[in-house]
Amino acid sequence: MNQLQKTALAIAINFTILGVSSAKGADTAALEKRIHELENRLAKMDQLERRLEQLDKATTLTNKAISDPIPVATAPNSISSTEIDKLNRKVNTLQRKLEVQDEVTTNSFQKLPIFEAGDNGFKISSNDKKHQVRIRGAVQADGRFFSEDDLNKSTDSFDLKQARFWVEGYVFKNIYYKIMPDFAASSNILPDAYIDYAYDPAINLLVGKFKSSISLERLQGDSDGTFLERAFPTYLASNRDVGIQIHGAFGKPGYTAESVPGPIDTKNFLTYQIGVDNGSGDDGSPNNEGKAGYDSKEFVGRIFSHPFQHTNTVLEGLGVGLAGSFGDSNAQTLKDQATPLGRTKYLDYTKTLNKDPSNVLTSDGNRNRLYPQAYWYTGPFGLMGEYAISTQQLSGKNKAGDSINIEQENKAWQVLTSYVITGEDNSFGAIKPIQNFDPVKGTWGAWQLAARWSEIDIDKNTFQLLDNSKAANHATAWTLGVNWYLNSYALIRADYEQVSFDGGSGKDSKHIGNRAIEQVFATRFQLSF
Repeated sequence: MNQLQKTALAIAINFTILGVSSAKGADTAALEKRIHELENRLAKMDQLERRLEQLDKATTLTNKAISDPIPVATAPNSISSTEIDKLNRKVNTLQRKLEVQDEVTTNSFQKLPIFEAGDNGFKISSNDKKHQVRIRGAVQADGRFFSEDDLNKSTDSFDLKQARFWVEGYVFKNIYYKIMPDFAASSNILPDAYIDYAYDPAINLLVGKFKSSISLERLQGDSDGTFLERAFPTYLASNRDVGIQIHGAFGKPGYTAESVPGPIDTKNFLTYQIGVDNGSGDDGSPNNEGKAGYDSKEFVGRIFSHPFQHTNTVLEGLGVGLAGSFGDSNAQTLKDQATPLGRTKYLDYTKTLNKDPSNVLTSDGNRNRLYPQAYWYTGPFGLMGEYAISTQQLSGKNKAGDSINIEQENKAWQVLTSYVITGEDNSFGAIKPIQNFDPVKGTWGAWQLAARWSEIDIDKNTFQLLDNSKAANHATAWTLGVNWYLNSYALIRADYEQVSFDGGSGKDSKHIGNRAIEQVFATRFQLSF
């Protein structure tokens, strides 16, 4: 109802009241009361109309707020459309900044490395698992004690056999590396330094300095051997060498092969190694520089198989193989041969028949090796055997002073057996105790007993150049050992070995006797992680 309508209504009411008053003479007080009531009703109608108008406006604003992402926080009549647009832009900008910040935070977390320190050692890996650095180390402290009636005059001693700290790992998932210096070594201070491109299990490329893939026992981890020292066959092959090797593995039909970096693979059904090395000689290892002394190279090959893998039989842990090498040694210096545990020389290439100081024996010519090898591990029982034939050409002066070349064919073999009396699985690698040594809890780690027989024959042609009263032509060693694995890292070994010889003693080459029997007890405390 507008204002004009209100005025007209009031005039009409007044005229009506006046007319009624004059015509009928009604009571004045009653009329005034009636007029007052009508005015009150008109005022209430006006208030109701204003409230209806406000309600219509509020409803319009509410509908707009529902459809508009910007809430109306101020009075309806105090916000213009321009200000609302500004607020929209500010909110959108803040939302985008928050999104960018979330993206940056997420990317930063994805780039953070993963640090691991536990039973599997110390590792640093990239968040996407494409790169890894593993920190490892090994310390071996030995003690050797010879029998009191030792006629070979060997010296009791405490020795630091190893003090190694190395890094290994991979980049871009399949390019593996290892760099391992040895701070206890006097000459070979960098035993391993190699890169292995293990792109596919069937064919991998290994380059650098690494163990020659010839002797089975040599390929065993330096901290994983059954005894403190290796047997006679191991020392007729190279220790380490610098070169290049192609190696790979194949799975049993129906199974997939696994890529295993490095010079040894004990996991797959069939493995092979084919390499070309500088050629470091029997028990040889190049110095830190690893430079070749001549153009000729040595070719190394090995094939190994687990024929009963995945059969769930007692023969599942049987592995058999054949390794060998051939090359040209080209006037290479010879390394003396020593007993396994006592490490005393029984074949010294400086003890020549010709006493001329300039007479230095060398390996000069073809050098070939052949190594049949096998192991078998089932439950707590273990067995390993190896046979070695090493042929090389020796050059030097005989007793008469004539320069001669002779062919030397040395042969050696060994067989060892071991048993884990605490029930853990035996292995070519390290033994993992079921329970770590903890006398408070009544747990004592893992215990292993072992025995070994090993022999070596030195070619009789050798003694056309060497004095056989100073060098033995045959040696036989038997060894007993006890290994106490305190946990996965710490180990205490105790070995006893007796070695008997043919030759190696006497007044001269015409009066030959046998070198005295060597009896030695040795212990080792080892920490390897």
